[in-house]
Amino acid sequence: MNILEGQNFLVIYTVFISFIMIIAGLIGIVYRRNLVAILISIEVILNAINLDFILFSRLKDNINSVIDGQVFALFNILIAAIEITVGLAIIFAIRNQIQTSDIDKLNKINSINESEDQ
Repeated sequence: MNILEGQNFLVIYTVFISFIMIIAGLIGIVYRRNLVAILISIEVILNAINLDFILFSRLKDNINSVIDGQVFALFNILIAAIEITVGLAIIFAIRNQIQTSDIDKLNKINSINESEDQ
């Protein structure tokens, strides 16, 4: 059987796409300086995990495991929605207070405040 046929190709292709999404999310977290861009990168990673949940649940023959994977994916979507809501609220509160959402500037302000306290 050729690896490019049927279910094997689907698994390899989907895991590869998920891996690329995780790598892109990690690169976004490491190299972005804007808090909103970092939050979007976290969302990309969570969507890659959802893709894996659904893929691996579809590989099972048991109907309960298929439903379990979809329930995990829906739960992960719910957690991601809550995380984006709370994260954006915190980011907007910081931005209104300090007038920036750049991490380097926030770290500089934090180090200035720590040196003034001592």
